[in-house]
Amino acid sequence: MNLELSILRVLFLILIFPVSLIFEGLRRKLIARMQNRIGPPIWQPFYDVAKLLKKEEMNSLASENILFKILPILTLISSFLLFFFIPFTIFSFHMDFILFLYIFILSGALYTLAGFASNSPFGQLGSMRDIVLMVCYETIFVVSIFSFIVYSNVDSIGSLDQRFLVLRLPLASVCLFVVALLESRITPLDTIEATTEIMGGVETEYSGKYLALLNVAKYLKFTFFVFLLSKLLFGFSSLLLFSLSSLAVLFILVLSQATTSRYSFDQTLNLLKVFVFIAVLEFVRIRFVVW
Repeated sequence: MNLELSILRVLFLILIFPVSLIFEGLRRKLIARMQNRIGPPIWQPFYDVAKLLKKEEMNSLASENILFKILPILTLISSFLLFFFIPFTIFSFHMDFILFLYIFILSGALYTLAGFASNSPFGQLGSMRDIVLMVCYETIFVVSIFSFIVYSNVDSIGSLDQRFLVLRLPLASVCLFVVALLESRITPLDTIEATTEIMGGVETEYSGKYLALLNVAKYLKFTFFVFLLSKLLFGFSSLLLFSLSSLAVLFILVLSQATTSRYSFDQTLNLLKVFVFIAVLEFVRIRFVVW
């Protein structure tokens, strides 16, 4: 039984890349249908990534920078490592959620550094926005995860198996949803990229295979949040129910992107400050409940 479970988990890690591309295709298709458009086919992200991998990189001053080439690879690897913990842990151990939080923070930091390595004013502006907002949204994420851990009285991510925690930890659940919107670059909190303002932000100078790596890293991060919200908020252990709840989470995220407009940087920062307080309030509340 343990061998079969291990094989399934390894198979999951292998399939997470095509699954993430399919999720991205579903996101594009759903957004189009909500906006009364036909939209691209669901497998369009596969074509986009394949085309970028074949395309030659643009010659620029940034292309001579070794960090410019290494950071997209490291960003992709760190985003992939998140799936060693969510939706189930590959290697579960005592206090593994601390390592999980470190990897999450590292993945965001590497993506931000990629913008500075591009030597583009648009990329650096996007990275500067991310650094300022990161102080807030990563605090929200860490405190919210601790809220779920403390309330469930466990010491491992893999031990989180309670159902419908969204009803018992509503504030922490909303906080995680807000972080998911910002990290997945979904309106109204896609302030970091803001293509109408800073031409794609961090990715402005990237092209070819390096842009493909950054795009796949973003698709992985979006899929990660879909699985994370499904696991923590609903907690279904059945594969069928977990898949359905994941699709429901994906639909809610897409609905936000299709029906809302972008906040300005100041509005986003002020909103995150409020949610930092809400996340801390929820953690303090459950400490009294637990103890």
